[in-house]
Amino acid sequence: MINHHEIVQFGKLYNRDMESAPAHTPLIHGLPDEVALICLARVPRRYHNILRRVSRRWRALLCSEEWHLCRKRNNLDEPWIYVICREAGIKCYVLAPDPPSRCFRIMHVIEPPCSGRKGVTIEALDKKLFLLGGCSSVYDATDEVYCYDASSNRWSSAAPMPTASSLCSAAFLSGAILCLHPL
Repeated sequence: MINHHEIVQFGKLYNRDMESAPAHTPLIHGLPDEVALICLARVPRRYHNILRRVSRRWRALLCSEEWHLCRKRNNLDEPWIYVICREAGIKCYVLAPDPPSRCFRIMHVIEPPCSGRKGVTIEALDKKLFLLGGCSSVYDATDEVYCYDASSNRWSSAAPMPTASSLCSAAFLSGAILCLHPL
């Protein structure tokens, strides 16, 4: 049985912990975070760059796996098309369907870190785009791999290939990228 003295001690301990802990700021004032997440998830994807500018917390949310899963779970995923052009270096255009005009609209252009290379292999999986290997007129083939994450809108370096390669073929197999190097 809990007596009055234990309750008072717990109250003092709880208040002291709350004073030392940083204050939790809700995503949207007056709403529980679970409800705010569902409300924000309904905002069309073309406005996500604007949402990222509201606060650090919103930016972290929009880059999180929780955000991606919430949109997917509620059938709010919006298809975007990533078009890779290799004519004058590598450029990646992000296109969104515009149903009223029955065409696609350019949302933005992504400049990959290896845009000056030739023979780069491109592979896509879920919300990620991978650029593998490649070479240039100055440098030999490379083992570098770059990954673009659509939810965070950022490029990052990925684990390098075991062998430097240019003009290889690639596919996903059991969650890994399999590269077939030319002879």
